[in-house]
Amino acid sequence: MDSTNNTNVFNRVMTWLNKGAGNGKESTNAGHVADDSHEHFLPNFCQLNMTFRVLIIAELLALVITLVMPVPSIFFDNYFEALFQISLFVLWIALACAMGLCLSRKYLNRLPNRMAIITAYLLLLLITIIVNESAVWLLYIFGKISSPRPEWYAHLQFQNIFVSAIINALALGYFLTKQELLQRTVSEAKAKNQALQSRIRPHFVFNAMNIIASLTRSEPAKAEAAIEDMSELFRMMLNEEETLVPVNREIEVAQKYLALEKLRLDNRLQVDWDIGKFPRKAIMPILTLQPLLENAISEGIEPSATGGTISIKLWENDDIIYINISNTVPKKRGRKSRSQNNESLDNIRLRFRSHYGDKASLTADAHDDHYLVAMTLPVRDTI
Repeated sequence: MDSTNNTNVFNRVMTWLNKGAGNGKESTNAGHVADDSHEHFLPNFCQLNMTFRVLIIAELLALVITLVMPVPSIFFDNYFEALFQISLFVLWIALACAMGLCLSRKYLNRLPNRMAIITAYLLLLLITIIVNESAVWLLYIFGKISSPRPEWYAHLQFQNIFVSAIINALALGYFLTKQELLQRTVSEAKAKNQALQSRIRPHFVFNAMNIIASLTRSEPAKAEAAIEDMSELFRMMLNEEETLVPVNREIEVAQKYLALEKLRLDNRLQVDWDIGKFPRKAIMPILTLQPLLENAISEGIEPSATGGTISIKLWENDDIIYINISNTVPKKRGRKSRSQNNESLDNIRLRFRSHYGDKASLTADAHDDHYLVAMTLPVRDTI
């Protein structure tokens, strides 16, 4: 009877593990943000932060042009009037260029890189010519000039196209370099994330399997629940497509991991959860909590003969997610724990940077009796 029972449970273990690995490529789309701005050669000029950068460059250019122009002139009576009108004209061109690149983005991204750059550059020059022509006609319509082809028309067109050719070349070079840096950062973060997801501590697996085997006779229901938790944890670890998940989903995975460790460590591991309310849109990088909890156990709980406590606090305020994870540490290892889980912290910082830029933070602080990791991140992906 016992042999049959053990065989059945073993088959359940393999079924659950195979199910977890086989479903590793399924994605929980509810928490995933479809942002492909880093996947293409050209930047995404449809984003507000990109438009803001374009406007800043345009206004600086307008300021320089105002300072080098002779004032008063046939167009301007003073520098304030010159700055206002030149800023209006340059910002008009800048916004039109950003809109043109935004609308043509999906077509430009289908071209080879070199052809995409040349096409985008020529498009910017064409937009400059169109805006310049429109400005001349507006001056004529409102009676500022007597003819749509004044004597200075050819000089104005040549001057604006020449300046536009230089500024657009420099601006495109700047944005392409920034885009390349973003792609490198995201690629490194993906590589780190894949390595993290595929790294499963062998002794944790073996210990979990031994615990499950020991429970099959005395508490088969608890053994089956442990198998389900293990399967779900492995499914998340082996998932190579999903990068962002709902906060509640990440908490659930962390709880399953701690439940397995609780079976192994028994009363030596105490867990204190303090979870606030989160909006449905709140998401975070997958497997952010689990590696930190893993290190908290290996560095703080296991070395202590009496075990210890891990405290996890999560809350949201003004569209910012706050996460604090602290664990007790043996007194003799309190100072040495300053180097605790440095690799995991660096990996998470890199992943935060790829999703949020400088809007997320992670700090770690070692005290005599505990170790604290504090994180803040926006509720949504911001890059």
